[in-house]
Amino acid sequence: MCTLPDHRDCGCQHSTAVDRRDLLKRLTALGLTLPFATAVLDARTIAGAASFLDRAEFIDRLDALIARAKSPELLDVRVFEITSSDLPWKDIDLTLAKGQQATFLLGGRLWLSREQDLWAEPGVAFHARTRGTRPIYNPMSNTGTMTAAHDGPIEVARSFAEFQNEDGEIWTPTDAYLKTEVRIYGLALVWRKSALDGLRSLLAHGDVGGVIGAEIDRLETSRKLPEGWNNLYMLGGGPVIFNDLGGGEIACEPLKNAGILQRPVSIELKPGTKLNWRWIVEELPSRLPEDQLTSHDYLSIGAEYDDGQDLTYFWSSGLPVGKAFRCPIPRWTPIESHMAVRSGFSELGTWVGDERDLYADYHDHIGGPAKSVVRIWLLGVSVFQRRRGSCRFGDIQISQPGAETLKI
Repeated sequence: MCTLPDHRDCGCQHSTAVDRRDLLKRLTALGLTLPFATAVLDARTIAGAASFLDRAEFIDRLDALIARAKSPELLDVRVFEITSSDLPWKDIDLTLAKGQQATFLLGGRLWLSREQDLWAEPGVAFHARTRGTRPIYNPMSNTGTMTAAHDGPIEVARSFAEFQNEDGEIWTPTDAYLKTEVRIYGLALVWRKSALDGLRSLLAHGDVGGVIGAEIDRLETSRKLPEGWNNLYMLGGGPVIFNDLGGGEIACEPLKNAGILQRPVSIELKPGTKLNWRWIVEELPSRLPEDQLTSHDYLSIGAEYDDGQDLTYFWSSGLPVGKAFRCPIPRWTPIESHMAVRSGFSELGTWVGDERDLYADYHDHIGGPAKSVVRIWLLGVSVFQRRRGSCRFGDIQISQPGAETLKI
């Protein structure tokens, strides 16, 4: 009998069935239907994993670079790691003053299924904050610079869209949260003044896996959020995915990450309440049915109602127009619905206009007690298949009989 704790590493024949059953249980627990979970298990079609530096190489090489550079801009450095057993917030023995900048350079992954190469990049899952306070910072890329909103010690956490509120409490049951395979490691670099100046002083002496240059590029970018819009509290990095192009156009370009922008409104939900928009989609982030968890990558616009429900309208790669379903991500299933309003590839690269009756769609597909529309959303998701998505939204409006049209 094999005595190794993990049969996958021993090569013995009896491990295959056990591993298969275990993985199938985990995939169905994540929200897949049984036929699709079986198909995912059998088909090795998920995109191959990108190459990451392992922890020792990543940390050791960055440490050597920092020692070589002797940057006068660098005030402090902390090495940290987040693992499966951290629940969820972890102190990293680092204190910042309000307004002080810290740059996070990240490696590692959060695994949904190692066997099927289903994982999220570290920057998607990494979060930081001044202990116990709002806001929570999430870079949504593997490098990011946080400006401290308060004086105090810094703590970090991992969340795959699992926060239930802006205070960083976890929605996921504790036992399920602890079973997620995750290892995120990195460095926090604290700057005396400007993070950009400090990073440039390091780059003059080299780079490690391109992370220093990547963060400089991010800080120097002209990308910005459109006025009046904000990140959903559990997903950050808005300008990484979205960009205000001017003239009412907003770009949405997810790649191996996810973002949701929100625009507060206050609109009575009554018959004839309509959402209008134009959009041009250059590339869809999915080639598989978006109503399954492992292929739930999409570009979308939606409305949130005063009962906490939201309904988003997306361009599907192949689902029929009018197909509506509850979100397959367990955290979102109770509160979010999706509807395919366009399908296929023939109109990609062409500006098109769409209109939806928010009152009729809400009552047909949600049927709750909502009395008003409280937010408009823009969504870009490319976490599961890690394909690029690209579109632009324009001329977003809400109209009602007898009322002036609201231009979003």
